[in-house]
Amino acid sequence: MTLASVTAAQRMTSRDLPEGLGPAVDDWVADLDHTTRSGKGMRSALFDVVYTHAGGDDEAVRAAACQALELLHEAFLVHDDVADGDDHRRGRPNLQGRTTARAADSGLPRETAAHVGMVGGLLGGDLLLVAAMGEFARLPVSAQVLHRAMAEVERAVVASIVGEYADVHGAAHGEPTTQERALAIGAAKTAAYSVTLPLVLGVVLAGGPEELIPPLRETGRHLGTAYQVIDDVLGVFGDPAVTGKSNEGDLVRRAPTVLLAFASATEEWPRIDTALGGTGFGRARAERVHPDRADSDRADPGRAHPDPATARSLLAECGAREHALGLAEDLVTAARAALDSPAVPHDLRGALDTHLATALERTR
Repeated sequence: MTLASVTAAQRMTSRDLPEGLGPAVDDWVADLDHTTRSGKGMRSALFDVVYTHAGGDDEAVRAAACQALELLHEAFLVHDDVADGDDHRRGRPNLQGRTTARAADSGLPRETAAHVGMVGGLLGGDLLLVAAMGEFARLPVSAQVLHRAMAEVERAVVASIVGEYADVHGAAHGEPTTQERALAIGAAKTAAYSVTLPLVLGVVLAGGPEELIPPLRETGRHLGTAYQVIDDVLGVFGDPAVTGKSNEGDLVRRAPTVLLAFASATEEWPRIDTALGGTGFGRARAERVHPDRADSDRADPGRAHPDPATARSLLAECGAREHALGLAEDLVTAARAALDSPAVPHDLRGALDTHLATALERTR
């Protein structure tokens, strides 16, 4: 997040709050502030490049849009942690983790504290989402431009929400997805708001040429999906000390990534499936054919527990990691090809090329 968006988050959580709700609410709001911190600022940087190159020169518009984009990102991070059951982000307890810990420290049973923490994360993300939408709605532009901008924001938010649900649903069912669906999930939950929205919004708010939008939309879809593929690789093979998040969570929950999609078609899959807890093709199919056995199977104390370290080693051995990295490179190449459109000015293409080049170099 930019410094401005951090300030906006703190301002949002300190204004218009009803009095007399008790110290627990004050602690929760304080935790939201403490877990809202400056990130890489990629979304605001992408917007800024397009906005300035498309002729935008209003500092108030630029600052407000950057702030809103980063608040939107922070809201989705909080919701993503809730969806994935993660209690850490950026190497420290996130809002859900801090809220759970406070509830446990107050004497609540473990399950009750976890529920309070989950609700705290969910509602905290809602607060940030409201703050982001408020910032978008107050952009200092004409009503016509604002209407167009809000249509793009709504489009991106809807895509991200349904993409997140598809991700959680796919993981819950246990069967590895196809590569096509894994990429579709990445394009929806990540690319739509993280890359496509900043690029398109830059043109809309600058009053740039309409013909510039289609190639930037295509660039955003490819580049944003590449970011998600790299994120999936880091979620398994990354160093937690660098990424600030676990490299076991995606494996334990069997996230529908291109890594598992590729691995499921290799000879190593039965061993990988076992290392992931044995809840893949075989178990999911058996539960559909023999639903009467499902509950007893789940309660079986002898059922295998996930072994992320072994699964990680086998994924590397079967070539899933190299396949995913190659796929990300192909997506960046496709993004670069979209920028070769005659509608994209040479100087804008050059300015965005830096972001394309660094997409494959991420370590966190």
